[in-house]
Amino acid sequence: MQTRNQSIRRASTALLCTLALASLTACNSGSDAAKSKSAAGSTPSKAVAATPAAKSNGVDKLSAKEIYDTGMKTNAEAESFHEEMTRAGTKSDLRLSATECVGNVEISGKGSFEIVRKGSDIWAKPDSTFAEGMNSALGEKSFSTEKWTHGTSSNPLMAKLASWCHQEQFTAPDTLDAGSKATKGAVTTVDGQQAVPVVLTGKGESVTWYVAATGKPYFIKQDSTRTDMQDLTDDGFGQPVGAKAPTGTVVEAPKG
Repeated sequence: MQTRNQSIRRASTALLCTLALASLTACNSGSDAAKSKSAAGSTPSKAVAATPAAKSNGVDKLSAKEIYDTGMKTNAEAESFHEEMTRAGTKSDLRLSATECVGNVEISGKGSFEIVRKGSDIWAKPDSTFAEGMNSALGEKSFSTEKWTHGTSSNPLMAKLASWCHQEQFTAPDTLDAGSKATKGAVTTVDGQQAVPVVLTGKGESVTWYVAATGKPYFIKQDSTRTDMQDLTDDGFGQPVGAKAPTGTVVEAPKG
């Protein structure tokens, strides 16, 4: 099923590429009434007012395309957020901004690595499985569980590792192609947050994007029935990433 237009990078081509070591690119009740006093002649206490429902931000009145585009733009304007991604055989847990990235990426059967990006500097530290696979592919022992490997965004290998951070979400947020036959659903609750779903279906499969219907209209979740497309949750909008150069032993990445 063609679930997204080619221009929608995060859920299509950029995240559906091979996971071979030689190509590592990574292709969010009303209160009870107060009880009356029991003392004679006392005045019953007033009922506690029910907590008002959160006010709608109006995003549910927009078209499916407008909802999706608004969610992606609002995330970019937050300047940072926390994102968890799962897809068949892969998962990541990252804090992101346009210039920073901190977290962990795990690839089934190939191990995992910690990633830190601050500006053009990139550091990675693997587990033993990932280190062994990388060193075998490179033909040299450039990766170690005891060391951070450093390079810049101009280094092809380090740039591929850092591609999991998807920092284009801030610099060029996705838009839904006008020809996509997406539909919006009724406002629902997603992880305790009121949200409006935008659904794209075809050939028995679907992908659903959720945009917050109260507060700022953040894109907060993606659910897909396809194993080769990721599920996402975004939260922690606007919180500092806090990327720092790692302490300990640091070695330079091989130039490739």
